[in-house]
Amino acid sequence: MHLSTRLSNEAASRTAEAGRAESGNIVRALPRRAHPLHAQLLEIVESTSDFVAIADGGGWLHYLNGVGRAMLGLSEGEEIAGLHLTDFYSEAESRRLLAEAFPAAQRDGAWQGDSVLRLAGARELNVAQTVLAHGEPHAGVAMFSTIARDISERKHFAEELKRQTSHDALTGLPNRLALEEHMDMVLARARRDRTHAAAILLDLDNFKRINDSLGHLAGNTLLRDVALRLKSCLRPNDIIVRYGDDEFTIVLGELHSAASLLPMMHKLRAALEPPLAAAGQEVFIDFSAGIAIFPHDGAAPLELLQNADAALNRAKATGRNQHQFYQPEINARGQQLLSLETDLRRALERAEFVLHYQPQYHICSGSIAGFEALLRWQHPTRGLVSPAEFIPLLEETGLIVAVGEWALRRACAESRLLRGACGTPVPVSVNVSARQFGDHRLVDELRRILRDEAMPPEDLELEITESVIMQDVQAAGDILEALGALGVRLAIDDFGTGYSSLAYLKRFPLNALKIDRMFIQDLPWDENDATIAEASISLGHKLGLEVIAEGVETEEQLQFLRAHGCDMVQGYYFGHPMPPESVALFPLLCGIAAAPAA
Repeated sequence: MHLSTRLSNEAASRTAEAGRAESGNIVRALPRRAHPLHAQLLEIVESTSDFVAIADGGGWLHYLNGVGRAMLGLSEGEEIAGLHLTDFYSEAESRRLLAEAFPAAQRDGAWQGDSVLRLAGARELNVAQTVLAHGEPHAGVAMFSTIARDISERKHFAEELKRQTSHDALTGLPNRLALEEHMDMVLARARRDRTHAAAILLDLDNFKRINDSLGHLAGNTLLRDVALRLKSCLRPNDIIVRYGDDEFTIVLGELHSAASLLPMMHKLRAALEPPLAAAGQEVFIDFSAGIAIFPHDGAAPLELLQNADAALNRAKATGRNQHQFYQPEINARGQQLLSLETDLRRALERAEFVLHYQPQYHICSGSIAGFEALLRWQHPTRGLVSPAEFIPLLEETGLIVAVGEWALRRACAESRLLRGACGTPVPVSVNVSARQFGDHRLVDELRRILRDEAMPPEDLELEITESVIMQDVQAAGDILEALGALGVRLAIDDFGTGYSSLAYLKRFPLNALKIDRMFIQDLPWDENDATIAEASISLGHKLGLEVIAEGVETEEQLQFLRAHGCDMVQGYYFGHPMPPESVALFPLLCGIAAAPAA
């Protein structure tokens, strides 16, 4: 391919011969050192580490310095007259330079840019190149000269920097920065071919527990191994991205339907079924996944990812170790929860929280044994919001600590009303959340509340769930000891749902044990529940604890619990939770409750 065919035929014919003569004379003159300046220029050109070449107006080579010869594999005396400038480049690079560089030099006198030289042995070299056009004004280009400098190290550094900014350092996978660019290409292809694409968000279910137990180094090893296993399942055009600490995003294209995803999901699960090695142990990893399909679930990358995330949250909320496809109602529910969370953040300052009290009774005497304070939210427009809706939001947002502190103080303040209603001091039970239990200010704050509200500590009972206590047994023991030293009663709530060690329970300063309602609801007909309830009552008594059964709703349940020596009961059979002003009716209720079947 000749340069003269790319440039103006008229200009080339007018200047080519003159250019050959001029450049030929210059080059021939330089080696003979006919002029001192020429000799100096030749010495400079030959001593530079850059590639330097001179060609006529048609692009045919007339001079090539020693560095250029070495790069191209030419000996010092080898003839270059038959070489063309385009011979130094690949065909694609030649077309680009002919269309861009040389016309710009011809028009403006010079062109600068990056290009790729083709060296001896079919190797390629990234260079910064300058092309100069030489000639008399209005006479056309007589010759071209070009200088090319090796920038391969700079190019490598730039590419490595780009790779580092677009890839995760731990796993080597692309990161979020690379994700959107790739998704744009995948969705454009799917739009053009009228096919489907999918975004899959994966969250490792039990990674946090493993990371906390075995340490961050072991956790990092697991993440690298998981990334390799998941990546091995993908096709060449698919991509997997590390999306968060223990989250990965997979983008698949060229899908014919949503059903095309199912084999991939089975493949991903199968890849993680064999145990992984970490810190000398075998570890099993499960994952939850949310899936959004293009174009039904989103036409843009961000929309698709948001909907996949909503589906992931649904998968985690419904039991983990499963996948969920996005459904529009998920977002509607998400928006509802977001609105609820916004209102929840203002509820405390607007005094929208209230406590309702459910009575607890002694089985033997039928007298009131105490009250459990239960948090309720009186929303200005929604009315009474179910605790199942707002308690998890309080936990997630961390508001549970402030609200829990309010509940403790309010229960102590309202205990005077409860004592007045029943004519005798009665304990008030208040639930302590996981976050509140782990808050280092709990003991000091409780001490202040007892003092400010003149609350006898023995009349306050704190209920802590079994699972919270067993998360960190040593720390829990220290906190329970400090709380017990204040004189308050301590009860283990939801007993039977966690993994309590009897050795630890024996050491804790507990006063009461509450059997979870799930073991009460099918009494006395379910043999397994009957066995668990009976064993829990016996265990509690042997540990010197009072035993309370919650969720009692029928006479048959009450009779079973009485027959097996349960101390106290509470549930809808005796009364629903009530606002404090309704506590004034409790003297009448006491008479009703005092006559259970003998």
